[in-house]
Amino acid sequence: MRVVIFVRHHRSHPSPYDIGPQVTMVLESLPGVSQIRVDREEAHRATISYKWKDPGIHSPCISVVLASRGMQLI
Repeated sequence: MRVVIFVRHHRSHPSPYDIGPQVTMVLESLPGVSQIRVDREEAHRATISYKWKDPGIHSPCISVVLASRGMQLI
């Protein structure tokens, strides 16, 4: 299944770096996530799409993993 998410830096964790590459690194670390693509990069947010297949492994929710790195889904 192809999934599309919208992500931005959390307001309490501003960053001068583009968020797309940062989200890509986070998603690459999660089991079952593949074919990650930054569809659109704007000043403070990005549209990311990826393929997800349930690997049968309990993994943390994407929003929790992103929040731990100062990012949030919008």
